[in-house]
Amino acid sequence: MKFSKFIIFFVCSFLFFCESAERPQGLPAGAKYDKNMNAYILNEPGLARIYYDNGKLYFECPLDENKAYHGLCKSYLRSEEGLASQGKYEHGSKIGDWVWYFADGKPYIKQKFGSQVKDEFAQFNGDEGNEEGPYERYYPEGSLEVKGNYKNGQKSDFWQKYFKDGELEYSGYYSKGKKIRTWFYYFPNRQTESVEVFDENGNFLSRTIFSPNGKVLCEVQKNESHCG
Repeated sequence: MKFSKFIIFFVCSFLFFCESAERPQGLPAGAKYDKNMNAYILNEPGLARIYYDNGKLYFECPLDENKAYHGLCKSYLRSEEGLASQGKYEHGSKIGDWVWYFADGKPYIKQKFGSQVKDEFAQFNGDEGNEEGPYERYYPEGSLEVKGNYKNGQKSDFWQKYFKDGELEYSGYYSKGKKIRTWFYYFPNRQTESVEVFDENGNFLSRTIFSPNGKVLCEVQKNESHCG
C-alpha cells in the first residue's frame, strides 16, 4: 500500500513538473491550458484573453455579465508583432466594421455585421449569419480581389472578382446567397471564359464555355449539353 502511494505521488509529481516545464514564459498565473484549442485561456472579471501555445497573446475581448464577448476585440499574429483582426462584439455577436490583416499590416478583409437575428442557413455554410453591407477582400500586394455585398447574413446584389492586375475575373448578382441572372467569367487574356444564366430564384438555366481564343466549346442547358 505504501509502495502504491509512493508510485502515485511520483507520477503526479512528474506530470506537474512536465506541465510546469513546458509552460511558456510570460503567461499570467491564472491562464489554463485548453487541449482542444492548443492554447491558454484566461478569464478575468469582464475580460477574456487567449494565448498561443508559445505564450504570445492571441485574442482579448471584454465580457458582458453573461460572459459573452461584448466590446472592442482584437486578435494578434502568432509570430510577428501586430494585429490579425479587430472589431466589436455585441453580447456574443460581431457587429459593425471588422478588419482582418496580413502580417505586414495591410488589410486582408473588410466586412460589416448587423444586429439582426443570425441566419441559420448562412451559419450552416460557414458564415456568421449576420453579415450586413459591403464586403472587400484584398491581395497581399494591396489590390482589390473581391468586392460584394451581404444582406441578412447572405451574399446579395452585385459581386466582382479581379485578377491581381486589376482586370475583371468574374461578375454577377446574388440574391439570398444564390447566383441569379447572368454571370460572366474571363480568362487572364480578357477573353470570355464562360457565361452562366440563372433565374431570379437561383435555378440554373444555361452555361456557355469558351476557349481562350473565343471559340465556343460547350453549351450546357438545364437538361442537356452539347460540346465540341
